[in-house]
Amino acid sequence: MSDFEPYDNVDEDDLSPSKSAIKREAEHLKKTGEKLLALSNQQLASFPLSERLAAAIAEGKRLKSREGLRRHKQFIGKLLRDSDSEAIEARLNELENAHTLNTREFHHLEKMRDDLINGDNKTVGEVIAQFPGIDTQKLRQLVRNAKKEQQSNLQSNVQPGSANSSTQSRKLFRFLRDESTEA
Repeated sequence: MSDFEPYDNVDEDDLSPSKSAIKREAEHLKKTGEKLLALSNQQLASFPLSERLAAAIAEGKRLKSREGLRRHKQFIGKLLRDSDSEAIEARLNELENAHTLNTREFHHLEKMRDDLINGDNKTVGEVIAQFPGIDTQKLRQLVRNAKKEQQSNLQSNVQPGSANSSTQSRKLFRFLRDESTEA
């Protein structure tokens, strides 16, 4: 037997990807295509899509047949192999992160509203400091109305999730949301 090992001098760059790696990549691109199909036309306008890929996505949105849609998703994945899939995926991540940030902001505003309703003048002062251009008179009025509504709901045993339970607190939330978008 010789000491010659045929694979010792093979560079890893010279090896083609394994069949499993190719399948994983194809499945990943198919999932990216599914995400693109779920987006609105307005959102898709901000993506760097080729004409052929954009037409395939539009066609995929029209398909109703389950099997036809499955094959079409594979076709979109194939088209993504030829396009700049990294830029498309980066844009998808931006959209997903924007949704997470919007949710976080929504929860922050809900907490601020609840703190205003359950707090005192110090809490109102903190909100005024956070939003310098806020209409303080309107803010104080909305907080006062929401507190009155909460007290009357407690006295009349109105369920917290019912339609009449939170009219004023919703108005306060909308006011805070509008102020936060202006700031």
